[in-house]
Amino acid sequence: MFIGSLGWPAPRAFAQSSGGDLEKWEIEIHAGGLWPGQSTKATTAMPPAGTDFTAPNGRPTRSVSSWYFGDGAVLLNDWAAAFTTIPRTQRITPLDSTLNGTAVRHSDGASFGVRLGRRLTPRFTVELNVDYGKSTLQLSDQALDDIEASRATFANVFNEQFNPALGGFVNSVVSSQSEIDEGTGGQIAAIGALKMTIKRVGPLVPYVTGGLGSVFHYGRAPGVTLRGSYSMSPAFNPAVVFNETDTVTVRFARPDSAFAGIAGGGFTLNVSRRSGVRIDMRWHFTANAIETEVNASPFVAKGTPAASLGSATTPTVVFTNNVNLLSSLSGPAITSFKTREGSGMQIDPVLTAGYFWRF
Repeated sequence: MFIGSLGWPAPRAFAQSSGGDLEKWEIEIHAGGLWPGQSTKATTAMPPAGTDFTAPNGRPTRSVSSWYFGDGAVLLNDWAAAFTTIPRTQRITPLDSTLNGTAVRHSDGASFGVRLGRRLTPRFTVELNVDYGKSTLQLSDQALDDIEASRATFANVFNEQFNPALGGFVNSVVSSQSEIDEGTGGQIAAIGALKMTIKRVGPLVPYVTGGLGSVFHYGRAPGVTLRGSYSMSPAFNPAVVFNETDTVTVRFARPDSAFAGIAGGGFTLNVSRRSGVRIDMRWHFTANAIETEVNASPFVAKGTPAASLGSATTPTVVFTNNVNLLSSLSGPAITSFKTREGSGMQIDPVLTAGYFWRF
C-alpha cells in the first residue's frame, strides 16, 4: 500500500511549548491508506421450502422458485441421486454459501484528507477531519468461485438429465449464464476529534486522539445475476416443447451513512516554528450493516401440443407446458428476501502521513 513519502530538512529544535504556543490554528493535508476490517457476525435465513404436490405419474415433488439455491437445489440433487439403474453423477453446487456467508467486503484503498485544528489549551486541540477513501464494496474471491460453480453445475446437471442416450428427452438446449456487477464508489469520513499531547518538549511530539462522526458511502454496491434456461421435447412426442427459465439476482446493500467512532495516536515533528510533519494511526469503528438480498423469477412457457413429463423416481421433477398442470419450477417469485443481515462492529485501520501549517 502506498503511504506517501515526504522530504524535509533536518529538524531544528523548535519545541512545541515555545514555537507552537503563539499560533492557535493548524491545517494539514495528508495521504495514506485504509485497510477495512470485516465482521463475520450476522443473522441468516433462507426462503421457505417449496409446496409439495403429486406429479401426474403419482410421484411426489415440490414447486420451487429456483434450482440455484435453497430447497430447489436440494430437490434437484435428490432427483439426480434417485436414479439408480443408470446413475446420474452431476450435482448442482447451491448458491447458499454466497447468500448466507460473508460474500462481500470493503477493499483496501488509498486515503486522502484535510485536518483543521484549534488549540484549546497547551495540551488539548480540537480537530475536524475530512477524509476520502477509495474503498469499494467487492465480492470476495471465494464468492466468485462459488457463483461460477453454481453457474457451471446447473448446466452440467440438466445436460446429463436431457442426454438423448439416457432416454426420455430429445432436442435439448441448456444454458447457464452469470452477470456480475462489480460495484463502484468509495467513502468519505467526517470526524470531530480531540487530540491530547503527551509530551510537549522537543521537536518530536507524541499524542493520542479520539472522536465521533460519520462515514458516508457512495457509488453502487455489487450484484450478481444467474440465468439458467433449458428447452427440450419428450422422446415420445418431439412436437411438444418444454421451455423453462430460472433467473436469480443477488444484491448486496449497505447504508448510505453510518455513525463512526475513532481512536488512535501518532506524533508530529516540527520542521519550523509554524510547520511540520505528522504521522497518524487511527481506527474507525462502525456498525457492520451489510445485507444480502435474493430475488428469483421462475418462468414456465405454456404451449401446444400440451403435455407433462416426470421421471419414475422418488422424488420426481415435473416438466410441463400444460396451462392446467404444475411444473416443479412453478414456485412463487421471490422479491428482496434478506438472506443475511450483518451485525457486530467493523474496525478499519487508517494510516496517514501529512504536512501541517500553524497560523
